[in-house]
Amino acid sequence: MRQLADPFDPALASSPTLMVALTRVVDPLANRQHDPGRVEAYRSAMLAGGAFPPISVVTFGSRYLVADGHKRLAAYVSLGQPEIRVEVWTWGQWLADQRRQAWDNAGKNLRILRLSVSDPPAARRLLGSTFAHWQRVAESLISNRPRR
Repeated sequence: MRQLADPFDPALASSPTLMVALTRVVDPLANRQHDPGRVEAYRSAMLAGGAFPPISVVTFGSRYLVADGHKRLAAYVSLGQPEIRVEVWTWGQWLADQRRQAWDNAGKNLRILRLSVSDPPAARRLLGSTFAHWQRVAESLISNRPRR
């Protein structure tokens, strides 16, 4: 296996970074079908020497749960490297990120409501893409559920 130059630049991180074995990184959305075009673009850029922020993780025992960077991780995993540079968030940072995402989603829902009056076809398209996104998330979570 060819060793690839590290595409994750610690200077692009806002929290401490470290190198960890890829086997210790757990992506709760690993079975989700991420945007294949975006993942391939990341993969190609990594092979070409592009620099990216490290994926963000939170510590969970001896593992690292992915908080941000799912598509970058999917691209990197496809390169077969044994280690990855990660940015370690606190659980407080993760909660703040979740709050920000909730706020952004509330804004998108308000936009759908406004469009339903001014441009119903656009509202239907945005609502459809929102439902499709959450369906993929739900399917991923179900497929990652521990078996009994």
